[in-house]
Amino acid sequence: MRRSNSGFTLLEVLIAMAIFAILGLASNQMLRSVSGIEREMSQQTHAYRELIKLFGIIDRDLSQLIYRGVRDEFGDPIAAVSVNQERYPLEFSRSGWRNPLERARSDLQRVAYEVNGDKLQRVIWLVLDRAEDTEPKIQTLLSDVIDFKVQVIKPDGQRQELITAEDGDEVPVALEVKVTTERWGELARVIDLPDYLPLLPGGAPGDEGELEIPEPGPEKVSEPAPLSLTAAQEAFTGAP
Repeated sequence: MRRSNSGFTLLEVLIAMAIFAILGLASNQMLRSVSGIEREMSQQTHAYRELIKLFGIIDRDLSQLIYRGVRDEFGDPIAAVSVNQERYPLEFSRSGWRNPLERARSDLQRVAYEVNGDKLQRVIWLVLDRAEDTEPKIQTLLSDVIDFKVQVIKPDGQRQELITAEDGDEVPVALEVKVTTERWGELARVIDLPDYLPLLPGGAPGDEGELEIPEPGPEKVSEPAPLSLTAAQEAFTGAP
């Protein structure tokens, strides 16, 4: 009795190999595509977090702004809030410098922002009135930055590059910060400025002046004195 042997023909084996090769190639392409999407999403998420962190730092700095002018390394006065007047598009004094070690120092800092190459940097001076050998600390906040612009917003909503003595006694109520990057394009943010509070009498530039916060009397709340032209110039132009 003859016994027949069953099996695949050569053609069937070749067809099966071709099908498995196609499936393997498709799976590889799908895996590479998913991996690329995941990598791109990770990069986008990281870039978005950096952007949120940047505006958070700017918000925090400006929310602690204090109207205290300083002197540069040559002894020349700089306004408490310098917008497009010196080397930096934005430079100002701020309070709230943490002191966890309780060292004998002020809680005030001088902060500036500038674009160096393609990086947006935060410049910090550990003293307000600088000496010739005072070196700032540099903190890089964002890369691939094309431009960084700041405009002041007046009470009537008008925007302008800087404040001069010709603007009278109107102190800006907000700043508009624009950051242009390769990834996100131009991004704008409007940040309210704290109310102007002059230094105590005798707080001349170079002294650690304190804020004058009027306290209400027992029966009548005193109205704050109107801001003078001299105060506006001192706060935003550095002019006496």
